[in-house]
Amino acid sequence: MLILGRHLLWTGPDGTWWYDDAVTWITGALVLSWALWFLVRGYLRARGLMRRSRRTNYRLLKRTARIKRELSSQYLRPSFSANIHAVGIGRLAGGDYCIHVFLNDADDELWAGSGAATLPNSYRGVPVVPIEMPMAGFLSDAGFGSVVMAPKYPHGIRDPQEVIIGGISGAHTNLSGQSGTIGYFCTRKSKLPRRKEVHLLSNRHVFADLGKAKVDEADLIVQPSPGESASNRPIGTLVSFSALKFDNDINEPNHVDAAIAKLWAPLAHKPLIPLIGAVKGYVATKDVEIGEAVRKFGRTTGYTEGKIFSICLDISIRYARTGQSAFFQDQFLIEPALPQFTKFVSGGDSGSLLVDAEQHAIGLIFAGMSELPESLPVPSNTKAVAGIDPATDRPKRIESYGVANPISEVLDRLKIELI
Repeated sequence: MLILGRHLLWTGPDGTWWYDDAVTWITGALVLSWALWFLVRGYLRARGLMRRSRRTNYRLLKRTARIKRELSSQYLRPSFSANIHAVGIGRLAGGDYCIHVFLNDADDELWAGSGAATLPNSYRGVPVVPIEMPMAGFLSDAGFGSVVMAPKYPHGIRDPQEVIIGGISGAHTNLSGQSGTIGYFCTRKSKLPRRKEVHLLSNRHVFADLGKAKVDEADLIVQPSPGESASNRPIGTLVSFSALKFDNDINEPNHVDAAIAKLWAPLAHKPLIPLIGAVKGYVATKDVEIGEAVRKFGRTTGYTEGKIFSICLDISIRYARTGQSAFFQDQFLIEPALPQFTKFVSGGDSGSLLVDAEQHAIGLIFAGMSELPESLPVPSNTKAVAGIDPATDRPKRIESYGVANPISEVLDRLKIELI
């Protein structure tokens, strides 16, 4: 800047005007400094909201995920098998990764005409473990069963609430006879500093009419849900939702079932979840650990606890209202924390926020298998991490489980931040 010169701009009766080259460079330096500060501040803020990583070997997980996807492309392609409906990554008792292959019934044929054929013991060096598990469905239906939980909210929160919080009943006004859960609160990301408006987060099949491709003024969110006996009233307007494909095409998978609605300004809200509290941040998908403890509070079952059983889960989800199935890729499977909680989710819990023990968001509940058949004993999930259950000498069986979208995927695809 010291060698930059001055340029004559104008000479007149009132004097002479000069322009210094240094002005351009100083202005540019200030603008660049502001832009760098804005980007660094956003990066540090985003990093601060993420839970610190506990995993050390990402390369091994990525390799296992690639191998799992190869098996998924074989076993989950349309019309291949009516018995195999999900493939994920789990852990053996010794801590090594394995590939879970989920079967409706371990006694049935793996696929039509397979006879007595069994799954391979390993695939490309990774152990393959069969898991018996009924097929999952979306959880927007009303209804609940018995479950052991904290007595304060024995059946969730289904009544009208003056102060809106996470975990309560709420859904699209057209969801006649159905119920869902308002998961939590969020704001939309913006490249420019501006006033952030509060939005509600839940599933697409809870907040949006599946028959419509676009949002319009008639898309209202009511609390409680239309399926409740209590009278409801509108509390917000649908803003955005993820696309859902029901062709069950593994080449074009679904990744999230999520939607956001703007909470109307006059309504009071409090960013907390009953018996859990306020969310402190979130966990990146690659940092979610198999076996870690998780919690949720939903409209139907209230507060329940479980643990992550399988990650990178590719699964076909049945939707009862249409009779169609949708294929989802890289999800989380949660089993209930037995014996205290005999189920993790039930119909109406769709949209619940899944959190870890330190109140970091992990996922968004959207599907599961809600009922534990009375004819079956409580599964001895505590006796086997994977493989053969020593109590029955059969493949381990998972009942009353939940399926969740990774929360970081939800945040990225809807371009939102949790409050």
